[in-house]
Amino acid sequence: MKNIIDGKEFVSTRHRDAEPDTFDPNIPRLGRRESEPHSAEITYLHDVLTTNFPEDRTIWDLHHYFKVAGLEIDIQFDLTYFKGLKIPYTLSSYHADKFDNKVPTMAINIMSKSTWRSDIAEKLDYCRLLEIPIYIIFPSYHVAKNLYKPPFVRVYILQENGEYKIFELRQETISVDGEWNGDAIIDVSEIVPFRIGLRNRDQLHEDEESLYRLILIDPEKEKVLLTQNEKKDQIIDNQKQTIDNQKQTIDNQKQTIDNQKQTFEDLKSKYLELKKKFQNG
Repeated sequence: MKNIIDGKEFVSTRHRDAEPDTFDPNIPRLGRRESEPHSAEITYLHDVLTTNFPEDRTIWDLHHYFKVAGLEIDIQFDLTYFKGLKIPYTLSSYHADKFDNKVPTMAINIMSKSTWRSDIAEKLDYCRLLEIPIYIIFPSYHVAKNLYKPPFVRVYILQENGEYKIFELRQETISVDGEWNGDAIIDVSEIVPFRIGLRNRDQLHEDEESLYRLILIDPEKEKVLLTQNEKKDQIIDNQKQTIDNQKQTIDNQKQTIDNQKQTFEDLKSKYLELKKKFQNG
């Protein structure tokens, strides 16, 4: 069956330069997530997005169903972020026709050994067709050809002409030691309330491969948006620092009182000494 759009046959050409994808979506596989890093990065990003933007909707690991240009599209994303969409209940899948045909503001796929070819080919064409404003792909560790070896993230930003402009990072934004590289940031803050970067994690995959994390950065400061637990830890640290500061203030005040008391005792002693001299004439 041919795909027809605006009277013309729609043909995806990006797959021609890619090796055949061995992943068959019609055959169940054991687990949606293919490795611990894959699972960890999905969980991390979902946590960051839901914690910092509770009025928006973040979806993970679901089928997304759309109808556009006569096509019925079933596509899986690792994460989708819908700015301004409030769904107060959980979902088994996302059916766009139930939500005014709203498409994600941002879609993210974490590249895996079985699906990375699809992430850069067919899914990209669907994102363009659906006019998803931001599409992001990145590997948490080395799963594909050396062309996509981490550190690597590619961000597709939809332009007014309906085409994507590509931005890439091939260097880390934050090193294992916590050093920032301010030049290694992709600014998408005109569309979503954050910027994009990569962090080199202080952990290895299977004892030899570096692990990388996609991070969401404050639009104006070198500040990584935090998970729920990180925010709680920050609050506890701030409260502890406040208590320590108050304790230091009390200690300083006590020292001041002790100093004043000593000064008084010194003055008293001098007064008594002078008084005694005066009385002895």
